Amino acid sequence: FGVFHKWGESLWFPTIHEAARPEGSWPHLDERFLEGRRRHILEEYATIQGLNEKSAQILVVGAGFIGVEWITELQHFFPKLKLTIIDALPQCLGPLPAKAAAYCSKYMKKKGIKEFYNMKYNAKDPNFYSSLGIQGKPDKEYICIGVKASNYFMPKEV
Repeated sequence: FGVFHKWGESLWFPTIHEAARPEGSWPHLDERFLEGRRRHILEEYATIQGLNEKSAQILVVGAGFIGVEWITELQHFFPKLKLTIIDALPQCLGPLPAKAAAYCSKYMKKKGIKEFYNMKYNAKDPNFYSSLGIQGKPDKEYICIGVKASNYFMPKEV
């Protein structure tokens, strides 16, 4: 996760390395401890609550296990959000059987979640968001793709 962030930062994993915390998106939280993680979850919940109140546009990048679970949880608990999910693969849940992917896709359609497949995330392209039916930029993006090595805690000479 967090392939676009210097440290591989992700909401799904606590930021624990000392060097990463000051440059992260939540440097005021120390997620090495349960209380810091709890505060981060509560802050994110409050943010999403505010976005729900204004019927904000949310983009989830990545329709694998995490992306699909996250967008359906957002829809369930925050029903006013306008939700869009994209993936570079031709269907959601790439490694699962086609029948399982079709089931999830049908569920998302039924719940009003817009889906776009065979599409790479490219925020630098001026036409990218409009091709998703989003005017301007989304109010919030959640990146749920890829992995990034977190070996920065190793000595540089290694």
